Amino acid sequence: MSRILVIDDEAALGENIQRMLRQPGTTVSVCVEPAKGLAECLANPPDLVLLDMRMPGMSGEEVFARLHEAHPGLPIVFLTAFGSVESAVLAMRNGAFDYLQKPFKREDLLLVVKRALSHRTLEREVERLKGRLESLGEGEAAQSHSAAMLEQMEKCRRAAATDATVMILGESGTGKEVMARFIHDQSRRKDGAYVPVECSAMPGTLIESELFGYERGAFTGAERTKKGLIESADGGTLFLDEIGDLGVELQTRLFRFVEERVLRRLGGLTPVRVECRILCATNQDLMAKIKAGSFREELFYRLSVVTVKLPPLRERAEDIPHLARFFLERFSRRYGKSLSGSPQFYETLMRERWPGNIRQLKNVMERLTALHPGGVLGPEDIEEDSPRVEVGNCLAALPWKDAREQYLASFELSYAQAVLAHCGGNVSAAAREAGVDRKTFYALLKREKEEIGESIPQRRVEIGE
Repeated sequence: MSRILVIDDEAALGENIQRMLRQPGTTVSVCVEPAKGLAECLANPPDLVLLDMRMPGMSGEEVFARLHEAHPGLPIVFLTAFGSVESAVLAMRNGAFDYLQKPFKREDLLLVVKRALSHRTLEREVERLKGRLESLGEGEAAQSHSAAMLEQMEKCRRAAATDATVMILGESGTGKEVMARFIHDQSRRKDGAYVPVECSAMPGTLIESELFGYERGAFTGAERTKKGLIESADGGTLFLDEIGDLGVELQTRLFRFVEERVLRRLGGLTPVRVECRILCATNQDLMAKIKAGSFREELFYRLSVVTVKLPPLRERAEDIPHLARFFLERFSRRYGKSLSGSPQFYETLMRERWPGNIRQLKNVMERLTALHPGGVLGPEDIEEDSPRVEVGNCLAALPWKDAREQYLASFELSYAQAVLAHCGGNVSAAAREAGVDRKTFYALLKREKEEIGESIPQRRVEIGE
């Protein structure tokens, strides 16, 4: 429902505007006293204000100045007489949305109102998305400078335009839920409900009733009928996080719902149709679970119509400075501090392995912000936050050949990340600096964890150690 307020000392004009804008989904109020209209807007902002330029007691410019200062996103359209058009144009330069010159036609009024309300809706959507990402603490996880990440994001954009189920794979902390929300917000269901379900957080005895709901009397304690989480996603998106943790019996029931989009609550006989988009995510190897008999193969293929694999943070090192800067600014605002990072600080961050990915980086930046008195962060702050592990002790238990290979692999990765940091995240420049081609440089950056060795996942190996 859109709310429009007309502030004009001519009661007849206000009533006429009410008649012209009378349509479903819109309410129009009229206030003939500018001071009273201003107070009403400040207390309860409408979606649009139609404001007369010349009024006794308080001019339209004065009302606009107060409103624009308090609610800069509120669209205001001036109603002007011939002699005040110049003032209305000046007000537009200062933030007014538009103006209408009296007398105006109904179609002109409808057009400017439609534009203003659309603008207001768009601004609110932007603010909603900002707030959602901010609350996740990973607001820039859906932005990237990494070619590998951008490729997956483009796949998500294309998938969002359809209703295909999407399986999001990736290590813990890579931003799988952020990407699920990104798909939802890019889809035609963005105005519908987004219902996340943490499959690993609920015990097996509880998750079935939580997912499918239950009828009154279905079991001891079921004193009323309750909709399940799947039903709550009707018209929107259902996100099943850590889908690999579902028990096999529940997988069978979920498969039936995915196939038919119909469910029965526990203890119920009446089928309930639910029309929703399904997204799911896991950090597990589902193919291995299928071979082990702990995940149903037909459910896997039904859920993975589109598969998105998010690269770990160590494979998108060019994103580390941007993400770290974002978190540093965010937590500095939260804790009322003034903090920045030196170039050497960001170079040090890029040499770390980050086994916990974006989530770990976020936690480190929050901890540094909370404990640091203020000023400029340097590499010593990272060393204090994350104690170094003696690489010799880790490799001593290995045969010489294996230890040498792991040491060299770790050095190559650290060297490539350091050069990339020195070149500001520009891969082409970093490859030239290192004296290798882009393909070789990417290979250095994308060393797998197994190549470097599970025993030293967080170790930073430097020349001369």
